[in-house]
Amino acid sequence: MPEASGPTMTMPPHPGLDMISENYEDLKKKCPAFSAGCPYAKTEEYNTMAASVGDISKCPAFQDGCPFSDKSKTELAALIETVPKEHPLINPHELPSCHDGELLVQALNAFLSQIRREAEGVDGSPKLEEDVAPELLEDPQLAAAMREGTKAVHRAAENSVFTKRFLRGQINLEEYGRYINSLYFIYTSMETLLEKHKNHPTVELIYFPEEVNRREALLEDMEYYYGKAQVAKLISPDTITPAVKSYIEAMESACKKNPALLIAHSYSRYLGDLSGGQILAKRLKTHIFHLSEKDAEWDAKDGLHFYHFENIGNVPEFKDMYRERLNAARVDASTRDLVVAEAVKSFELNIALFDEVEQLSQKNLLTPTKVTVSQAKAEEKVEQVQTDSKKSFTWPSATSLAIGVAAIGVVAYIYQKMQRA
Repeated sequence: MPEASGPTMTMPPHPGLDMISENYEDLKKKCPAFSAGCPYAKTEEYNTMAASVGDISKCPAFQDGCPFSDKSKTELAALIETVPKEHPLINPHELPSCHDGELLVQALNAFLSQIRREAEGVDGSPKLEEDVAPELLEDPQLAAAMREGTKAVHRAAENSVFTKRFLRGQINLEEYGRYINSLYFIYTSMETLLEKHKNHPTVELIYFPEEVNRREALLEDMEYYYGKAQVAKLISPDTITPAVKSYIEAMESACKKNPALLIAHSYSRYLGDLSGGQILAKRLKTHIFHLSEKDAEWDAKDGLHFYHFENIGNVPEFKDMYRERLNAARVDASTRDLVVAEAVKSFELNIALFDEVEQLSQKNLLTPTKVTVSQAKAEEKVEQVQTDSKKSFTWPSATSLAIGVAAIGVVAYIYQKMQRA
């Protein structure tokens, strides 16, 4: 529309504005849609929007009066869809107070914003024919970044009540049974997600199902402690506890955001099992099974399959290879940061898991295990101690003393190796 040529034109018919004068200023005060000028004009062509009433009639949409008057909601929606995408937005807060007019302007702006988003990128920039891929890091050092980023939360996990009691050998079979029951659900979910995303360029780097999958091992251990009939009930989805549910949902949510985040959970679980998990296994043998390293049963796997990785020949070499693959992952800086954040979250979820087992134990809500060899072994140990205490002390021979010292040295060496792992 051209600039106003004077208030000589005839105002188009408009219900409710019959008493208005031909002065455009009067119309601007009455109709909020025209406060900033004709809503159909292009901003760059009409900055002042000082159009007269007669000029308004030149707009095709207003030739038969106000196109928005006396219209139903459905009719207004259909009418708004005919508005061209280059139509300028209007700020309703700068318009005179008129509730119906403001609602109309808001609806019009919402429609215009929608069609503009369809024609532009998510951030408001013009959509390119081809998306520009983010720059990949030449040396992301993911394993090192996760190790550094999780130091604080790792210490927190080690200081949880359940972990401290575990390391001191103070947990009982019911608590350990609940712990591996929770892990069964978590590993089942994680390994299902790893299988689903195994072809993802980052996930495939650390996908070793034959070497590290733990679901079947946990199932075997549970059957040892509870029996198959009881295990069938314990692994039913309706027995999943709140902490386990949150853990599973977190992994699923991470995969929806970016499957690469799954490696954070894989890292914290599998490398933890291959490292600290071996120390926990020793505590179980010593304090729950009441075994010593000189016992023939020390290397038995009953109830401890979770800690035995049959398909890994050299554990330290495997761990090094795993970290090297993580460090070589082709990710950008943003993804690396997200992976580290997800690793921290993984440790937090594990702390919640430990706390839940502790709370269930305090409330006596744990499922009893069946009678196992550990109970008989414990009684045998007590009897042995009582018998030995009654015997008179005799100095060992030089040969037996030398053998004993050598045995202690071997045990110390093994323990140091396990600590370093």
